Amino acid sequence: MALLLRLYNPDTGSVRINDTDIRALAADDLKANVAIALQKNVLFADTIANNIAFGAGRPTREAIVAAATVAGADAFIKGLPKGYDTELGERGGKLSAGQRQRLSIARAVVRNTPILILDEPTASLDARTERQVLANLRHWGAGRVIFLITHRLSTIRDADRIVLLEDGRIREAGSHDELISNENGRYRAFVDAETADATVTA
Repeated sequence: MALLLRLYNPDTGSVRINDTDIRALAADDLKANVAIALQKNVLFADTIANNIAFGAGRPTREAIVAAATVAGADAFIKGLPKGYDTELGERGGKLSAGQRQRLSIARAVVRNTPILILDEPTASLDARTERQVLANLRHWGAGRVIFLITHRLSTIRDADRIVLLEDGRIREAGSHDELISNENGRYRAFVDAETADATVTA
């Protein structure tokens, strides 16, 4: 993802978007077409609406609400004293970790880019909220490319294509069903371990 964002250029090979090497693209053009929500989100002592709009120019209130809805944040925002005009404390201290994470996703979604990168987007969400947010993203993301970086099986199992990385190298790639069918595969071992952990926890 750092290569896609051109934080670094590859020593060998290339990163291409629609067969165009990204080194041939202007940095501003690339940044205008890629949005990212990091696991460690940064919120400011400002209104919720302004926090979501940060970095997106001047989105309309309707666009801000639509992005918050995709991120599963609209309901809790409307429950706050001033809704979208509620002032946040320093670093969003008034909110839970899950609420802050959803605002970070909304901030990325409101930019309406064709490529979206989500780094552990549901790490702080409960299972029910995670399912809803992922379903919303699937609907919103039709015709877009969404990268989900995660260690959570529940987050990735419905992805069109899963890429398993180890030590910086691609070990396996395919759909969940394709990868799970390889009984000796690394992905299968990961799924078995996750399932066993869930059984023990339950």
